[in-house]
Amino acid sequence: MVTQITVEDALKKENIQFIDTRTPNEFAEDHLPKAVNIPLLSNEERAIIGLLYKQTSREKAIEKGVELFSPKLPVFLSQINKHRSKKMIIHCWRGGMRSRTVTTLLEMCGYDVLQLIGGYKEYRKYVRERLADYELKPKLVVLWGLTCSGKTELLQEIENAIDLEGLAQHRGSLFGKIGLLPKSQKLFDNLVLQKLDSLQNEKVIFIEGESRKIGDVQIPLFLWKRMKNAIDVKIVRSIEKRVECALETYKGTKENDEELKQIISNLREKMSNKRKQELIYFIDDKKYADVAKILLEEYYDPLYKHTLDQHKCTHEINNDNVGKAKGELLKLF
Repeated sequence: MVTQITVEDALKKENIQFIDTRTPNEFAEDHLPKAVNIPLLSNEERAIIGLLYKQTSREKAIEKGVELFSPKLPVFLSQINKHRSKKMIIHCWRGGMRSRTVTTLLEMCGYDVLQLIGGYKEYRKYVRERLADYELKPKLVVLWGLTCSGKTELLQEIENAIDLEGLAQHRGSLFGKIGLLPKSQKLFDNLVLQKLDSLQNEKVIFIEGESRKIGDVQIPLFLWKRMKNAIDVKIVRSIEKRVECALETYKGTKENDEELKQIISNLREKMSNKRKQELIYFIDDKKYADVAKILLEEYYDPLYKHTLDQHKCTHEINNDNVGKAKGELLKLF
């Protein structure tokens, strides 16, 4: 029988390496902290096995799995060997056959290995339970401001800060995923939990004001509630600097231009058809500064001004110079 370990105990251990034997697609959706993906099967092979399991039998699926994996064994062991200096914790989706087979094999080969009880599924349960009743010790300071006022830039300069948009890989607006690869809800939750744990001994945490949804992911409810009752600070910036920020953020590429034009075309009642067509012409002519200024002043500002007015900010900081703004913010808190 293989030696096993719980998620809670595994996360407390030092000098360990999580080995995720799931497919690359499963791993990309979410994975344990610092895990490496050494898959038994490719995405396509996993689909074949799943189909066999449903349409034929478990036995046939296992036979096919062995057939597909056997030729890969030398390469698999070579990848495993890179992590031999650490105790390896092997897991699959739910602590089943994939990780049990690998753990047994590696034990026979003399490796120091454990199987993770319940696999990734148990880790996901652990994340959800912790976020459901998380007790955040530091006080929160929430930064509010119009689009491209540099809130994210400011947060990235501060160690005791959480960049939710960075974790989500989405800027939280209609144009927010241009040039990015948004994270799944599972991976977002995972990253938020890791970040919160790393900041628990701080006196204060800085965070950007958001609606609860950032693209397709939701901020954990407890954190969203804390943000609504936090200290609010308003970040302001000149329109010239905001345009510069927009140009730096949404770099003009052929792919980004096409996505930008598609989103503008779908703005509906937010902007007249004539104005939308002008914007599309500007994009084609590479007049990105004109596009940015129009979208900021005629789309974003009217959209978010009401939200900003609802927050009674205790301080206002000019962010034309990020270094100065950082210094002023840290002096206040």
